[in-house]
Amino acid sequence: MQQLFPTQAPAHAPADTPPGSGWPVAFTNYEFPVRGQGTISFTFKTDHPFRIVLGSEKNLDGTLLVLEVGLEKTLLRRDNGTDQAGVIAETTAKKALLDSGVAISYWMSLDYLNARVRFGKGEMLPQLVVFEAPLPITPFTPPELPATATAKARREARKQAASDAAGKYKNLRYIGLAAQAGKPLPVALAHLLWPLPVVLAPPPVLVPSDRITLDMIAHNQATVIASLPDACQVLYGNVAGPAIELDTPDFPDFSAAIDYSIVTPGCICYDKLKEKASEFGKYEPNETYLRITIGPNQGDSPGSPYVLEIWPGNHYSPIHDHGEACAVIKVLHGDIWVELYPELSPKITDYFTEAVFHKGEVTYLTPEYYQVHKLVNHNPAGNMTATIQCYRYPDDDTVHWEYFDYVDGDEIKQFTPNSDWEYLEFRALIRAEWDKAKGR
Repeated sequence: MQQLFPTQAPAHAPADTPPGSGWPVAFTNYEFPVRGQGTISFTFKTDHPFRIVLGSEKNLDGTLLVLEVGLEKTLLRRDNGTDQAGVIAETTAKKALLDSGVAISYWMSLDYLNARVRFGKGEMLPQLVVFEAPLPITPFTPPELPATATAKARREARKQAASDAAGKYKNLRYIGLAAQAGKPLPVALAHLLWPLPVVLAPPPVLVPSDRITLDMIAHNQATVIASLPDACQVLYGNVAGPAIELDTPDFPDFSAAIDYSIVTPGCICYDKLKEKASEFGKYEPNETYLRITIGPNQGDSPGSPYVLEIWPGNHYSPIHDHGEACAVIKVLHGDIWVELYPELSPKITDYFTEAVFHKGEVTYLTPEYYQVHKLVNHNPAGNMTATIQCYRYPDDDTVHWEYFDYVDGDEIKQFTPNSDWEYLEFRALIRAEWDKAKGR
């Protein structure tokens, strides 16, 4: 993670503020790669209001855009002052206020092309916007050019017209933080710069490039693997093919045999699930699933990179994250419901969206998107779901977190990715049980 503040300007002693200011500002090391657009996210656990400051200069002399997140209202300002005249927009909606004492990510998205500022909590997704305001700029009017104008001339003219319409806000680039005078700056538990504004959510549905259609693109219905990080592409290349399936010609009843083992006392799945009923804290027999590992931990994933997970009917996982790893998940049998959460926190128990995936369908997660979820099999008992879960750290992740964090009541705990069986052993045991049940 990038160092947040310059070493010569420590966070507790902001140097970029005139004497007597009510909101001393410390500018960070972050800046938008393209002026006028980008998203910055800070994870804070604080009881005090704070400001995210965007500037055209790395001081308070140029153009400013200031987001103030408070306990009673949240404001977008054109300056770092306190007068009402500097307010562009404000809200008292509870969802847009400071979550006092809760560790949560607050992000600000600047989008000069669409002339808006967005403020959200959790992952940087449009579904998680809690406050939005238009930039006070001239509406963008496409230029009229003669029919003989070249494509390059048209492109340059549009860029210039958009820049002129955005006016001074097109020059915003530098990012600072402020707290009220006499209060410390909130400590950033995590921080992330994204070079683009929050406009569209990447769909969680992953399809092959030969299946994507113009309508799917227009409706933002699916993602192709080329749009995802290299780590996802490696995983997808290994498991997305049609031959990666549960029931095979030499064991066509594998799924039925697993279902039999789950519901039959004395069988290996039944006994293992009973044994795991308190794995995540309190006794909860339905908060269980089976982890069948395929290969050892090779050092580039949290646990084994490939895990066959067995989800009995009406069973589910706790709300959990994935150590900032990338993952690809393919349904091999049945259906899996994925509840997506904005942040991993005992205070956040409502998911912001849910998606269901059926046999053969694929979803994914990255460090930035869909990292926190809960998996549920809503099918009745006797109808298990099987998924292949594939994990890999991004290439630039050099400090691995080897756990999945999960919510247990009022606490966040760590789960060490384990194995109930190795795949070949499990398959042989299930086949033996099935043959015995069939009198073979």
